[in-house]
Amino acid sequence: MVEIKYGEQYETADLAGKSVSEARNQFKAEFGIPDKAKVRLNGKKVNGSLETETCLCDDDKVSFATSRGKGAFMVGALLLALAATGGVFAFGYITDSTTINVGTIDEDFAKVSANNTTVTGWDAYGFYKGTTGNATLFNVDTISSGYPGNLTLTVSIGNGDELVNVYRVLAMKIEVLADNGSNVDINGDGSVNGKDDFALLTLRNGAVDMFITQDEPRIYHVNLKSGFYITNVKAGITGGYEDPLLFCEVSQR
Repeated sequence: MVEIKYGEQYETADLAGKSVSEARNQFKAEFGIPDKAKVRLNGKKVNGSLETETCLCDDDKVSFATSRGKGAFMVGALLLALAATGGVFAFGYITDSTTINVGTIDEDFAKVSANNTTVTGWDAYGFYKGTTGNATLFNVDTISSGYPGNLTLTVSIGNGDELVNVYRVLAMKIEVLADNGSNVDINGDGSVNGKDDFALLTLRNGAVDMFITQDEPRIYHVNLKSGFYITNVKAGITGGYEDPLLFCEVSQR
């Protein structure tokens, strides 16, 4: 058996009769032996050109090692010089620090709440076309926080999987009114005419986005302006499947 060693790695293998070059190649990948590693056989250096001609015998000891470059000694010498001269080569700098004081407000930038008034629905008969009526659905408050920026309101249907059991068509016109009663330009086109400023929420789109450009913090009312529906032939109206569940989400714009 022949002893093979590289660094902390050590192994004995049946290499008797093989050359030093063959031993290197066999353990090169396993031990990670680099090509530049020097080899010693039983403590004696083997010239690289003779590795293919040098045959191994039982009880031989083969070790591979890499020598440290001159750069390592130069760095060590420089560090030693710095330590000995007490900072002759050291450098200094002058600095300072400051703190940015950021104010905090114990409020979200806007508050959303379902309107306190009970939202009354409609009668959904089987195979029937009707209208939804109108109601105030949500209140959006930016006065409490004093937030003056622009908003995006998203109103979405949360139980569309239930509603399709009842309705073939369900369309609701969603509008936004400011606290002074004026229509809000939810389309972001800079015009408000009081008639066409609504978003159409249906079973097909599932959600609508409305954009508010604030001139000052206000309270806004998200309303169901009007709408219509067509029920299925067999409506199967049980368990409240006819009741739309709506969500209102407010984000900054």
